[in-house]
Amino acid sequence: MDWVLGVAGLLAITAALVVVLYFTRMRSIVSRVGSFECALRVGGSRSWSNGYATYGADRIDWFPVASLRLGPRHTWRRGAVEVLSATPRRSEATGRDVVDVSITDGGRAFDLVVQAEAYLGLRSWLEAAPPAPVSFQ
Repeated sequence: MDWVLGVAGLLAITAALVVVLYFTRMRSIVSRVGSFECALRVGGSRSWSNGYATYGADRIDWFPVASLRLGPRHTWRRGAVEVLSATPRRSEATGRDVVDVSITDGGRAFDLVVQAEAYLGLRSWLEAAPPAPVSFQ
């Protein structure tokens, strides 16, 4: 009977550590400057994944909500991202203005749904890219 209590205690400690890791990870992602909530669909699949994206100096990192992974699931370099379309609409689920964004990175297609404010930030970030280096010969 003591071993059952030991196993139950070990499982409770493990579950508590997983919960602490999850919330620490989410707090770290959400509190970053330039982070925004979005949903992602890869390659025209039917399923959407909720997550957070964060701007970096030269890239955007996307982190899924339902994960314990510490690193980003997808990373897009600023120079490789091209916005193919951006369609604003009113979300029936939230009642907020959202933008459906289709982007491509190296031939892979991604669809994002972001709030209108986050889309303006994304456009500004893409347009604020430093100029390409000029080589003089």
